[in-house]
Amino acid sequence: MRIPPSLYHLIGRVLLFIAIEAACIAMVINNGTIQQYKVVGELRNLQAIFWRAGNSIREYSMLRQINRDVSIQNMQLMQENTRLREEIGSLVSSNVADSLAATYAEEHPHFEYNWAKVIKNTLNSQHNFIIINKGSKDGIMVDMGVITPTGVIGIVRAVGRHNAYILSFLNNKQQISAKIGKDAIFTFGQLAWDGTDIRYAHLNEIPQHVDVNPGDTIYTSGYSSFFPPDIPLGIAQESKVINGMHRSVKVELLQDFSRLDNVIVVRNNYHKEVDSLSTFTIVE
Repeated sequence: MRIPPSLYHLIGRVLLFIAIEAACIAMVINNGTIQQYKVVGELRNLQAIFWRAGNSIREYSMLRQINRDVSIQNMQLMQENTRLREEIGSLVSSNVADSLAATYAEEHPHFEYNWAKVIKNTLNSQHNFIIINKGSKDGIMVDMGVITPTGVIGIVRAVGRHNAYILSFLNNKQQISAKIGKDAIFTFGQLAWDGTDIRYAHLNEIPQHVDVNPGDTIYTSGYSSFFPPDIPLGIAQESKVINGMHRSVKVELLQDFSRLDNVIVVRNNYHKEVDSLSTFTIVE
């Protein structure tokens, strides 16, 4: 293809214009200090724009790696946080168990205490249960009581090597022998969950003539081989007479089961002996 002469002339003129402009810029830079600073400044600004654009491109290309590193660091921090919380919980729970053991050592030397952490706790059923992180290797056995400093949690009903299943107090098959006040003699009955609200239970079979005042504290009676006496359970609310025979007391529980975390497993060393004597029958 033959290039027209007019195109050669146009290209030549453009090249000549570029050469003249370059010469003019060079003369301005060499002969004027102010112009030199301005031109150099503009070039530096243009260079900075290219640098920023390059950095932005590099940073954008590194975002995936940065996000991955941040995710790994977050996972490590979460693991460390979980480990520290477990250690703190272990220390607190073991201290509580030791404190209870010291409190009951003289009056009830046949009870032993071992702390555990709740790993599952159901609240939405009539047959709620709890699973703890200790089992047979930790000395946990069936028919041990489970408590906190402010309540009875339940009774161990099945044990694995590393975990144990607890029949929760929030279960319609569970009752606790309880009394009104620490010094009560005849004001004891059966405390049972009302089946609707995890904050309340009912103390039944209280003699009709017993006066119950709102604000009275309810304690374990000590008539059970599962739990030591005088563990605070709740605060009496209103009461009413049932069928003209016994009084039923509504009790606000001290233990918040929705916040259950660490518990204390109770071992009664005389449990089997008490149970065997309870079933003893005299044959005439």
